[in-house]
Amino acid sequence: MKRVKKALIFAMSFGFVLVLATGTALAATYKDVSHEYWAYEDIQFIAKHEVIRGFSDGSFKPGLAISRKDAAVMMGRAIDLADLESQPKPLKDMQPTSPNYQEVMIAIERGWLTLEEDNFNPDAPLTRDEMSRMIATAYSYEGKGLSSFKDVSNNDEYYPFIDAIAFQNVTTGYNDGTFRPNEVVTRAQFSAFLARVYQKPIAYEVKSAGQTVAIVSSVEDALDEVNYYEDGTIHPQSNKFVEYAQTIATDDKTNLNSGVLIYNGYNEVYSGFKKVDDFTPQFFNPYMKSKVDGADQEMFDTFVVLGLRYNEAGNQFVDVPTNDANYSDWDTYVKRTFANEGALNNLNESAKFNNRVVDVYVAIPYPKRNGDIIMLDGQEQPNTVYSRYDLASWYITNVLNGFKQADYKNLNFKGFYWLSETVRTVEDEVLISSLSSLMTKHEKFFIYSPHATSTNFHKWKDYGFDAAFLQPNAFRTSVLNKEERLHRAFLNAQIYGTGITIEIDSYGAGHVEEGRGVEEFKLYMNFAKRYGLDEKGMMFYQGTNMVERMATIDHPVYKSWYEQLTNTFFKAK
Repeated sequence: MKRVKKALIFAMSFGFVLVLATGTALAATYKDVSHEYWAYEDIQFIAKHEVIRGFSDGSFKPGLAISRKDAAVMMGRAIDLADLESQPKPLKDMQPTSPNYQEVMIAIERGWLTLEEDNFNPDAPLTRDEMSRMIATAYSYEGKGLSSFKDVSNNDEYYPFIDAIAFQNVTTGYNDGTFRPNEVVTRAQFSAFLARVYQKPIAYEVKSAGQTVAIVSSVEDALDEVNYYEDGTIHPQSNKFVEYAQTIATDDKTNLNSGVLIYNGYNEVYSGFKKVDDFTPQFFNPYMKSKVDGADQEMFDTFVVLGLRYNEAGNQFVDVPTNDANYSDWDTYVKRTFANEGALNNLNESAKFNNRVVDVYVAIPYPKRNGDIIMLDGQEQPNTVYSRYDLASWYITNVLNGFKQADYKNLNFKGFYWLSETVRTVEDEVLISSLSSLMTKHEKFFIYSPHATSTNFHKWKDYGFDAAFLQPNAFRTSVLNKEERLHRAFLNAQIYGTGITIEIDSYGAGHVEEGRGVEEFKLYMNFAKRYGLDEKGMMFYQGTNMVERMATIDHPVYKSWYEQLTNTFFKAK
């Protein structure tokens, strides 16, 4: 226990900074900018690329107002402009021998900053409206005239620039609905504005038949343009500091091609339409092989075993107040998973019957955040990050021992799956990072599937996950703008290196006859082919047992879905 606590204390006070600053290791560490400071990551990002620099005493002085001259210098560094294109106009308050004269002349020539009666006012503080002009002009941003701030009239000369950077999400203004155009810009704020420019694609390519048909500056414009092409896709264009892939799952360390979620919690085992007590090898056969063009074709290469519900009341192992699961509940779930009638034994038998060896992950339930944690001997532990880590670590040890004792010949135990679909608290960030280190020690992978609006999902690598599979959450009939959701998800998968979760619910025959899921499933298959998800990086959410239903129930819609699934992901390449 003491050793665990020391490790976690280190993680919270020191290691956490290192984990969450992945990718900024070369940036300076400033004595007056802690990792808790609101612009910490932005400052690290910009400083790493030497756009803005600290002071000789090791400070950054984040609250210091930035001058017009310094803003010109930094923007020149950001864009790599060092030469004038024409003869500079004489200034009353600067000479060719003045410090940073060349950079100021470039800023004037490019229209980033204006003069006042031939004066540049180099030492005057940069204001927010001037900052908006600099960024909008430097990056050719245009708005849509949709932004509205209480203190900026549509007739204001700076409105087009403010509207442009608002449209590009470089700024959102203040919570009270103001922009405060005359406020001065601090070094931290300028760093944040520039970081927002470079921490996203510089532009977006729309492609049809593999050829670029348009390049636009915003996701919204790309979404409008892609609608003109039946096979259209959207791809991120790299900027000066960040290179983006244009394919799916580029940062997946696990090499997962096609995974499927298998639910085995309390009252979560189904066969056909019926709840059953036990799994059977026959349940898994439709997941192992299918007939494609009359020949047997292997299907899913990876099975993720997870349980949501842990008791008769239907309480779930997730991040909700009703999660009151203690050691006994986790222990019961482990025993259920490794039982003869459980998921793993029957999956192994099915794999053996089908002459296959498949990869397996087992989910880690979410350690509750409310109430004391009760151990198997009845002792109560205060709910802290340490006791939550102890619970998860104990569980991991039991699962590892379970696999060792079972010695499944046809299952390759690859690692663990984080059951929660988002990371919302700093404590969870520390917990996950610490569990990731434990996975490394045991030479196991750690993966998860964030939902479409998951908090901080773009940090999945920083937390220590080896792969992530983003959920578009576009599969329910009630969801609007499904194509837009799918394009956004596949675009984010390229930007952040994740795979994609394909989704369908457990629809009964009556549901599918009403048309539920029919167009949605077809749309998912269509997008999978468009974006190359049929090659790698696919996780399949199937309600509880949709694949089994597709393959075993004699219904035209089910048969159509199974055919679409196999022909999209499992047809011989």
